[in-house]
Amino acid sequence: MITAFHTIWCQTSDMDKGIAFYRDILGLTPGYTSQYWTEFDVGGRKLALHHAMEGTETPLGQHQRGWCLGIQTDDIRELKMKLDQAGAKLHGAYHDTPNGVVMDFEDPDGNPIQAIQSGLSSGDMAS
Repeated sequence: MITAFHTIWCQTSDMDKGIAFYRDILGLTPGYTSQYWTEFDVGGRKLALHHAMEGTETPLGQHQRGWCLGIQTDDIRELKMKLDQAGAKLHGAYHDTPNGVVMDFEDPDGNPIQAIQSGLSSGDMAS
């Protein structure tokens, strides 16, 4: 069901400063870059910056600080069923990203996790 580590990301209040820190201080090379999302390759894995979602709540219903783990799944519906059965805390409906459909939830300690299934959209979840 879980097929890969997908992304670890955090919010940044200033994308240019964030990029400069990870590029110039930590020596990472930016890949995909926009005003909303920037990715760095770290040994074949993605570390990303997301623009700060000021004045709004994150999909987890809070102003997130720190990091969010992103995992790849080949069956997001089955994962949701297992999380529901386990009584895990899920947040909101499926939502779309350019790469696929995402579901937000927490581990037992409240740490944020996002699962993504590539190639689908939230509209596919109704069927």
